[in-house]
Amino acid sequence: MTEEQKSGRKPPSRLSRRRRANIDGDTHYVRVSMSTFERAQLKVLEERTGRSPSEILVSAALYAENSESLAERRAAAVEFIAARRYLAALSNNVNQLARHANATDEFPEAARTVLTRVRAVADRINTMLDSMVR
Repeated sequence: MTEEQKSGRKPPSRLSRRRRANIDGDTHYVRVSMSTFERAQLKVLEERTGRSPSEILVSAALYAENSESLAERRAAAVEFIAARRYLAALSNNVNQLARHANATDEFPEAARTVLTRVRAVADRINTMLDSMVR
């Protein structure tokens, strides 16, 4: 007999996570009733986010006031870290261009491109911050 036949459940995919991350303290179970439509919506969220149903429901309940889940805040933090790294790399290029401009009294065309990218990253960060404040 396969595992699915024994337990009546499908075995979890190797890539999917079906449990919430470890939590501090005792675990308490709560039974939730929902309509077929609500369950279908929850299933769509599970597939889209890769999170378990309990993680989705708990984060929705605990973060209902600011409508932002822990996973969404983590995703925003990852995006900020990526933007910071990119900005650091661009800053290094700006310093190299400034050294070149000071040494040769010419402003390279590449400097305009780099400065345009710096402005784009700064605008992206401002947009992210604005969306977090709302």
